[in-house]
Amino acid sequence: MNFFNTQPSTDEGNAYSRLYSEVKRLVSLEVENARLIAAEKLTLLLGRIALVAVCFVVSATALVFLSMSVADFLLRGLAPCWTYLIIAAFYIVIIIIAASMRRRLITDPIARFISRVLLDPPAANSPDSTLTGNNHNPTHKEE
Repeated sequence: MNFFNTQPSTDEGNAYSRLYSEVKRLVSLEVENARLIAAEKLTLLLGRIALVAVCFVVSATALVFLSMSVADFLLRGLAPCWTYLIIAAFYIVIIIIAASMRRRLITDPIARFISRVLLDPPAANSPDSTLTGNNHNPTHKEE
């Protein structure tokens, strides 16, 4: 037995090359998995953004026509200046409500959606779920 031999035997060299090739394969599979997950989540995110954009354009167009019909209706009984002031005041009130509730109406739903798309839900038996009280284990009985 030679302790000073730095050259691995052919069996050890073969084992190291197999280990290296397996680690290399594992890393390439993990990278490919990450790319596929990123593509899936980006597709979901961009699809939702496109849907919101289309809904916004259609809603804005409908709102313009609705405003014109309300103005036409109010012109039958009021002067034109009062009619347009009433419609403008209605939109100002809506803007004030939206600005005062922006976190609840805009920020929180966007944050929930993005976190749902980008982050995986925690496992049912993870330590985090027991700390927050969200233990959904069906075998767990509360007393």
